[in-house]
Amino acid sequence: MARGGLRSTSFKPGKSGNPGGRPKGVSKLVVADVRALAKTYGEDAIEELVSIMGNAKTPPAARVAAAIAVLDRGWGKPSQQMDMAGTVTLESLLMARIRRKKEIKND
Repeated sequence: MARGGLRSTSFKPGKSGNPGGRPKGVSKLVVADVRALAKTYGEDAIEELVSIMGNAKTPPAARVAAAIAVLDRGWGKPSQQMDMAGTVTLESLLMARIRRKKEIKND
């Protein structure tokens, strides 16, 4: 499939994948109840992550993912700083996008 092309499962431009939003029956209280229930498993979840992290038989990717999850929960996710002092403007970004679209169309 060409880059930027539509797949048969893609939403059409201007159409939402969830036009009605959250179903009417799902209130903020239900969402809060689900969060509260999930928090009751917090200690068990951390213990499981630590177990995965320390198990030499676990694949390295899973051990790294577990370690990241433990660190994120203990210390918070690291903030990412961006240098915005450059010369990039909205106009230059839009013009670059237009040029790319023209190049794709001409290919």
